[in-house]
Amino acid sequence: MSKKRRLIISLIILLLGLFLSLWTYFSPKGSIHPVGYITDTTIHDELVNKVEDTYRNKDEVRHQIIHVKVLSGKHKGETHTISNYYSPSQVLTQKYHGQQMVIMSFVKNKPTIVSPKRDGIVVFAIFLMISLLILITGFNSISILLSMILNSVVFYFIIKFDIMENGTQIFAIYGTAVVLFAFISLIIVQGCNKKMLVTLASTLLGVFISFGMCYLLMRLTNEKGIKYEAVAYATQDPRALFLAQTLLGVLGAVMDEATDIVTSLYALCQHKPHITFKELFNSGRTLGQEIMGPLINVLVLIFMAESLPMAILLLRDNNTLIYTCQFALSLGILQSLVSAIGIVVTVIFSALCCYVFIPKH
Repeated sequence: MSKKRRLIISLIILLLGLFLSLWTYFSPKGSIHPVGYITDTTIHDELVNKVEDTYRNKDEVRHQIIHVKVLSGKHKGETHTISNYYSPSQVLTQKYHGQQMVIMSFVKNKPTIVSPKRDGIVVFAIFLMISLLILITGFNSISILLSMILNSVVFYFIIKFDIMENGTQIFAIYGTAVVLFAFISLIIVQGCNKKMLVTLASTLLGVFISFGMCYLLMRLTNEKGIKYEAVAYATQDPRALFLAQTLLGVLGAVMDEATDIVTSLYALCQHKPHITFKELFNSGRTLGQEIMGPLINVLVLIFMAESLPMAILLLRDNNTLIYTCQFALSLGILQSLVSAIGIVVTVIFSALCCYVFIPKH
């Protein structure tokens, strides 16, 4: 596909996404909850109370009077006046604006606003991603999108099965998920060939061996110092959820690196069929040295971004740095370390698998 054609298709999809996002946002159809429209042009609010805790964190409680017209559901066509109390920090409450679409709920015919209507933003983000994929990769974007859809379907059924088992078969369920995710992603993107099999073998070896090493260390130390109670939104055994998160996190880091190294070494073996093990291993190690640093830094930055809100809240409440690290940072640090170990050992497995499977042909 030529660059000009990719650009045209990308722009068409982007414009289509913009149209569909606006239609989705302003259309009351497609939502399982009643949709409302704030008829006020501007909403005036008034100060109700000022609050300050023992750590001098200040906030306010403000009151809004909102007029909402119901656009869907059995209360369609009705107009209601709703009081909304919110804090400017908007941690647990929401400030609403004039002429905004909202999701509503009726309890004993009493209306409340649940949240702003955000589905249009989600639709536009999806089409923006597809547009950029086509612009950058061309026809390869089809296989990438297909693998994402299939992995999402597999993930849904894995979660359903985990809920049925109530987290009692954590290694069997998520170990199978790792194999399925890796196989689906690689076979769709790379096809069924020798390079795909080598990448799959390198990925699975890197994931399970690095995770096994860290799990063995955790068991030998009786898992002391690991605060499983810090797992967010735990509806079942938090330890099982943490191990599942760690296993899937290692897969994401390892598969990226294994694909890069195996692809490069595969091209090297084709160019030099009689390459020795030492030459191949040194080439893989050199590639790994270039890749490992950025990958590990990306993992750390993702972990820091995820933990930032909770760390700020704990420190603002006058908690010590040690307490904050234990309950907001320790699990993320541990997951980053496990993934970093997986990144390091995958360099070795990628070179070994390439030497065993590729040069013979």
